[in-house]
Amino acid sequence: MTRILRLFRYDLTSPRLDAKVGQILCWLSSAGVMTLGMWKLTRLQVTEKELFFGVLLVLAVSLLGVVLGMLLPLVEDVSRRQRDC
Repeated sequence: MTRILRLFRYDLTSPRLDAKVGQILCWLSSAGVMTLGMWKLTRLQVTEKELFFGVLLVLAVSLLGVVLGMLLPLVEDVSRRQRDC
């Protein structure tokens, strides 16, 4: 039983790799949301107001993904500096 519990203490990846993979996934998902959202908006028959708010919402979600992707390496760097001190 203790051998099984000891396996959970090991790290499979480094925090730097986790931050880089998370960053890439955030940016790819933002591009996907932007592409698919705009494609879907052009396929729908919407009024001008609905189109405006649809584009605004798609842009907001895409921008949030980009910002999150930019923050992930900074968070990893700050946590590494706190561990070193």
